Amino acid sequence: MAEFVYRGRRVVYDRAGHGDPIVFIHNAGAQRRIWDDQVASLRDRYEVFALDLPGYGESEQPQGYRLADYVAMLEAFLDEHRLSRVVLVGNCLGSATSLSFAIGDPARVRGLVLINPLTWNTVRHGDQAPLMWFDRFAPLAPLARRLALPKALVTLIVANQLGPRGRDRKLQKDARLQAYWTDRGRLLALDRLVQDFPAFAALDEFIPGPDFPPICTVWGKRNRILSAAAGARLDRTLCPRERLVLSDCGHLPMVEDPETVTSAITAFLAGLPATEQHLSR
Repeated sequence: MAEFVYRGRRVVYDRAGHGDPIVFIHNAGAQRRIWDDQVASLRDRYEVFALDLPGYGESEQPQGYRLADYVAMLEAFLDEHRLSRVVLVGNCLGSATSLSFAIGDPARVRGLVLINPLTWNTVRHGDQAPLMWFDRFAPLAPLARRLALPKALVTLIVANQLGPRGRDRKLQKDARLQAYWTDRGRLLALDRLVQDFPAFAALDEFIPGPDFPPICTVWGKRNRILSAAAGARLDRTLCPRERLVLSDCGHLPMVEDPETVTSAITAFLAGLPATEQHLSR
């Protein structure tokens, strides 16, 4: 575990391996350990980073919770580690952060793996949209700052994120997926994220140009958080080089079916143009 200080707050991350850089960014409510299987597989060939986003995992609460704040944090992290031509792998909020960063600075990104990308359309057409609308217009922030969730409720929340494959494997009890949900004030980052959802509409409208980094998308078809059908419509705009739909997975396919997700990432990486580092060998 290592730390990076951003705007006076700790951002915790793991770093392993050597080679071309890959940065893994988790979804809202999760933490960096959801990528353990992918990190273990890729660390022999790449330099791999897995972040706890501010407000989640072991990172401190940020000064801002907007998508733009997370993109600025990612830029500062890449600057701190002098990373260029990086592959960004994200889930949900992590995908939105990765795509938004690449839109602003495409030359710095070698490729994007967008798992269950969070956009305005994918969230407002998801099964949980009524809860999202309630949170947007109800003054829940004071409660979110104080509330500590009981473990039984956390198990239900995690189960709701999983598809049949994950629930059959009893992953709702997995310590990596339950971690930090019971911490007091842990819901604040989620509440603040919901308030910024309209800003994610820009991702639905973005059309990559010919020089934009290659994209791979991965969707859990049984996602109850975001709409996989809206994700399919998003793919028609993003025109990913590779697209994977996992019929029995939900919002956390990297832990529900780690072998398939890792294989998809590995194949996508193999098809990317060589970096200057590799060309010089």
